[in-house]
Amino acid sequence: MRSMIAISAVVAAAFAVPASAAVIDLSTLNLAGSAKIVGNSLQLTNTNGPSNASGVSGAGWLTQGVSTATSFSTSFAFSLQGNDSGKMADGIALAFQNVGTNVTGVGGGDVGYWNIGGSGSSAVGSIIRSWTHNEYGLSTNGTVQADLTPAAFNLGASNNVTGTQTVSYNATTHELTMTGTLTDGKTGLTYNISDAAIVDLSQKFGSTMYVGFTGGVAGTDADQRITSFSLISAVPEPETYAMMLAGLGLVGFAARRKKKQ
Repeated sequence: MRSMIAISAVVAAAFAVPASAAVIDLSTLNLAGSAKIVGNSLQLTNTNGPSNASGVSGAGWLTQGVSTATSFSTSFAFSLQGNDSGKMADGIALAFQNVGTNVTGVGGGDVGYWNIGGSGSSAVGSIIRSWTHNEYGLSTNGTVQADLTPAAFNLGASNNVTGTQTVSYNATTHELTMTGTLTDGKTGLTYNISDAAIVDLSQKFGSTMYVGFTGGVAGTDADQRITSFSLISAVPEPETYAMMLAGLGLVGFAARRKKKQ
């Protein structure tokens, strides 16, 4: 009985170890298109940068792939600033894809998310669109013309939007969820946002995928930045398993020794 209690204690201790968590240094991301590092933030597009009707886009990606077989949660903060010459555009996305780390998609209203690396509708992610669209939500088919939710205020007309998002994936149920906030810089009001979808990331991307951000502008522009980024894995680290197995081994040894006495 005491052995069973000891085993339970070892298992509980092993899995009480915090999940693998990392605050990402944005300067370590691989950049593509118009993206660059400004201070401690990832600037996807710039109010003083090139803008044209055909669209400009920028992206930043983690250089290492993320397992699609593991549950995870990623959180980030962002800032969207117009230059007060009109409605800011066009938006940003947190994106998952398996094309590469030196790619971006179509700019403008497609916010660098659609056709990443010429791959068509391959991405999965969370989208925020300003200009005249003013909407947010999850996309599982690589397009921004998804069932997005209208925002509670006009993001484009605000010209000053900040916010946060946490996007989580359950590798067992394949549920992708998003919760977050949008803050209107003109009024100071903050609104909660959320969405959920079912998508099998392993089936869509294989064993690994790349995680990063995209942003796009076209006829008008915006300074669109990611200001913080973290990734949390729900699976114990290898040393946690080692600790658990070592503990179980000691318990087993003690039990056998007692039996011989």
